[in-house]
Amino acid sequence: MSYIPLHIVKELAEKEGFCNCGAAKCEKLDLTSFKQWLERGYHASMSYLERNFDKRENPGLLFEDTKTIFCFLMSYNDDDNSEYHEYKIASYALRRDYHHVMKQKLNNIIIQLQAKFPDLQARPFVDSAPVKEREWAIKCGLGWKGKNSLLVTKNFGNKVFIGEILCNCESDYATEAGSMCGNCNKCLTSCPNNAILPDGSINANLCISYQTIENKENIPDNIRLHNYIYGCDICLNACIWNNKAMKTEMQDSDVKNIAFHMLDKIENDEDFEEEFRKLRKMTPMDRIKYSKLVSNVNLAKRQNDM
Repeated sequence: MSYIPLHIVKELAEKEGFCNCGAAKCEKLDLTSFKQWLERGYHASMSYLERNFDKRENPGLLFEDTKTIFCFLMSYNDDDNSEYHEYKIASYALRRDYHHVMKQKLNNIIIQLQAKFPDLQARPFVDSAPVKEREWAIKCGLGWKGKNSLLVTKNFGNKVFIGEILCNCESDYATEAGSMCGNCNKCLTSCPNNAILPDGSINANLCISYQTIENKENIPDNIRLHNYIYGCDICLNACIWNNKAMKTEMQDSDVKNIAFHMLDKIENDEDFEEEFRKLRKMTPMDRIKYSKLVSNVNLAKRQNDM
């Protein structure tokens, strides 16, 4: 069995544009709280979260002979200029689809590692399998669970994408970092629909992000969108660690220009299907259909007229 020094992985990660990475020994997770969350129905219509519980508990079932889980973070905390628009799109969606971008980078790292360690067997994951990404990022020493359930990091805030490489080699394992949220409750109190619960979990039924993306039915009248038509950044922006975070360079300005052009059209009551079709091919906005976005826009406008 090979041993891969973490500093080698970190060097490769930095070259690929990741802002941090760490390693943890593959082992079973305690998912008691996750199971209770499901039992309470807080996952709303996301029934896929009920499946593959054994693999969520033990990622070693996803890749044979897994010894180590490397976690990689990529910051998307750049200046997206969205404050100049009345209607909002979550900042993670104002760039090329991170699933594809990060997976290619992780594959590049695997190829370079295999050149140095020929017996390495590895598989990358980016939000595409039942991997408890936040939990593994914490075990890799990359941050802690914020009161809004998201991973929070000291240097990069909470606007980070998470990816993993599962492999059959050992490495330098991290010590988990303790929470640095203290008595701050800014994220919790910022949610206009009280979707964030005192135990640090989310009631998706009340979450703007869930309602504008995952909910395929009409959004209930009691959900205030606060002008978000795809996803939501309210609790992320409220976090003091996000406000202190290192900013990344402007990412995917061409994608942002299309998105902002679409928002201009929405604000002027013009047809915006052409721009949406482009964004759907380029960004994570492929999660919804045009009719769903139109419905979100119409609800946001009605709420503004009340």
